[in-house]
Amino acid sequence: MRSFGGVVAVDGASVAVPSGELHGLIGPNGAGKSTLFHLISGYLRADRGEVIFAGQRVERLPPHARARLGISIAFQAVRLFRGMTVLENVMVGAHSWTRHGLLDAALRLPLHGREEAEIREQAASALERVGLPHLASRAAESLPLGQQRCVQVARALCGRPRVLLLDEPASGLRWAERESLSALLAQLRAEGLAILLVEHDVRFVTRLASAITVMDRGRVIASGVPDEIRRDPAVIAAYLGRERASA
Repeated sequence: MRSFGGVVAVDGASVAVPSGELHGLIGPNGAGKSTLFHLISGYLRADRGEVIFAGQRVERLPPHARARLGISIAFQAVRLFRGMTVLENVMVGAHSWTRHGLLDAALRLPLHGREEAEIREQAASALERVGLPHLASRAAESLPLGQQRCVQVARALCGRPRVLLLDEPASGLRWAERESLSALLAQLRAEGLAILLVEHDVRFVTRLASAITVMDRGRVIASGVPDEIRRDPAVIAAYLGRERASA
């Protein structure tokens, strides 16, 4: 559970994402999707409840500790480091598994040099996977929004995740970019990666997800395979009700 003042943003919601599953998390605006997402990643603390990862309770761990366990995130709002290249931005994602720190770097120890080469290779591979290897040396902030989102996904992949949290990664992408992202997510799922996808575009989610959880007003109102979700009366009422209220 998580509340902000007197408003309960998430209340009794539960989502399970096993390895090799792309799990969609959808719902109308204000449903609590992003709040639940940040409770899992550690960027918000729950008022009550548990977050379990690989059999271990992690709700008291800070985000960087969860990242070291294998929880990797790409935010809805683009967060790139200005003044750094695309490749350097992606390399930042390796902080979750690096073993040598600033002292090793300052002393130019051989182990640090080998690890830096490994990080660079991992980042280049992640850029290849999202289709941006030709932009590695470009300033990250100079890219259009769609490509900046792809850089964020590459940075998350550079963290060697066991579960990948994606908050509306298709937002701002053109059709060809969305198709490339769809192919990448399908491949990652086939490789056994667990993916939790928060997305406003219901069609995009239902085309990719093997299971979907639907939230409304902080609660889970439906959970199942895409065909079940499309026909669920509570889901239909939630979406149509919000559309009529805003019309």
